[in-house]
Amino acid sequence: MTEPTANPNSPELSQQHPQETIRETFDSIVIAFILAFVFRAFIIEAFVIPTGSMAATLNGAHGNMICENCGWEFAYGLNDPANAPRGMMSFDEQSLAVCQNCRYRNDTRDTNDARRNQKSGDRILVFKWPFDIGGELLGPKRWDVVVFKTPSDGTTNFIKRLAGLPNEVLQIIDGDVYSVATDKLSDESRSTLDQARHLKYLRRANGDPMEIARLDQELSESIGEALAELDKKLQIARKSEIAQKVLWKIAYDHDYPPKEIGDDQPQWVVVDDDSLWTIDNRKLSINGIGQPQQRVELSAKLDGFCSYNTLHRWVNRSRNRHFPVSDLRVRFVLEFREESGAVRVGLTKRDDLFIGEILSDGTARIIRTLRDGSGEPTELCSTRIPNFDADRKIEFAFQNVDYRVELIVDGKTILATNNNQYAPELGQLRQTPPPQTPPPYIAADNANIELTHVVVEVDQYYISNSARLPLVTNWGTQNNPILLRENEFFMLGDNTAQSKDSRLWNYEDVGPHLQVRGESYQQGTVPRDQLIGRAFFVYWPSGLRTSLIPFLKDRGWIPNFGNMRWIR
Repeated sequence: MTEPTANPNSPELSQQHPQETIRETFDSIVIAFILAFVFRAFIIEAFVIPTGSMAATLNGAHGNMICENCGWEFAYGLNDPANAPRGMMSFDEQSLAVCQNCRYRNDTRDTNDARRNQKSGDRILVFKWPFDIGGELLGPKRWDVVVFKTPSDGTTNFIKRLAGLPNEVLQIIDGDVYSVATDKLSDESRSTLDQARHLKYLRRANGDPMEIARLDQELSESIGEALAELDKKLQIARKSEIAQKVLWKIAYDHDYPPKEIGDDQPQWVVVDDDSLWTIDNRKLSINGIGQPQQRVELSAKLDGFCSYNTLHRWVNRSRNRHFPVSDLRVRFVLEFREESGAVRVGLTKRDDLFIGEILSDGTARIIRTLRDGSGEPTELCSTRIPNFDADRKIEFAFQNVDYRVELIVDGKTILATNNNQYAPELGQLRQTPPPQTPPPYIAADNANIELTHVVVEVDQYYISNSARLPLVTNWGTQNNPILLRENEFFMLGDNTAQSKDSRLWNYEDVGPHLQVRGESYQQGTVPRDQLIGRAFFVYWPSGLRTSLIPFLKDRGWIPNFGNMRWIR
């Protein structure tokens, strides 16, 4: 027989005791809270960026500025050398916001500070569960932006870029990160580097002075051989493609030319007498059919300056003449107005000059020569651009970054050098300071062309303050390699001049929670169990403001969808 169907309007189903309804509601609320806490603890958590150590990738508390001289918009940090928590920030009456594009020194007091126009740091989302699962696919990877517990107390959250992985030796040389797996080194070199690690621990733990002196002497005698072996085996840790995109910084954008040219303000200048180049109207153009090569070059200081930094000492440090940047990219939109001639871009790094060339018939080449003009130019590679049409505008880019030269057309790399054609000589780089970078140039011969949206960018340059032996300060920097053991990671901030990261964590930065681990914790590293997760999205950048609602005019309560972005 068929069971009788219950009537939903019957008293047995429609009537419910009030206490049961309250209990079910309470249970639902408790379950919702539990799920929220579980979600926050194990899956995704939100954080606020308090400082500028990752600028300009991520901004801490800041003000916004539109440059009075060129119109470039940028964020500048609050004068907060002590990294005060939010709510204690203040503008400094002496602060200057130096434009990233034209280097004009904007006075922040009239435009922002007098209005108390502080903006909070970026709010970000962090994936936690991939690090908990780990493995090659989900675990921490080099160049990830990661959140972790600071070594100083184990409770404060830091955010940096992961540069060094377990079981490798890392050294920052001439602004780049180099690494080699520890199992590829000789027993003698591994022993020397492990002694350096042990010496760091003894100094931190106020060890036996006699033992410290003995190790000091031994390292002074053996470190030279270890460094010589590293010179042969270290490989440059090239940045991932997605990380590289955000680590380019503007040196000069010709769409924003300065109204007035002053000291250190970049500009394109004509090199040749009686040149046919024109550089006004935010374009570079030449009608030189039948004429030999003529060129323009960028007059600019190419360094690691970051406009977020406003304190004078940070401005000076990030623009220090000892840290010129030679990894550059020049890009523009190219139009051949007649089907003849060639366009060339020249980039110099130390003794080498690389030329990226494109002809009106679609031929493209990369040429290498010496910057002083001696020796014969060498063609490293060439190709024909498929479906090239001289009547069509193309996006052209030429870059030298991490010891790889690339020529890029319409967003695709069509030519690139390999390690056999171009590689660093680490012994020379370690021992000689980088020279001032010659300006990039653009040249044309027998051509009628127009270039628009002309931009020059510099790559990230990690400052490496070399310290004297023994290896007890400036971890992982030039002449101070660091041996990373199992589950040890090395962190760097994108704002290299104002980032207290693995390079600079001192004895006092080791909190009690790590001191109790004794020698199993190495200063200058982040243990795996202190990692929280991978940052992946800025869900609430500084909100927009409006005076339409008076009591909310000083609050950024309107979502700024344009600045919401993935974290690379």
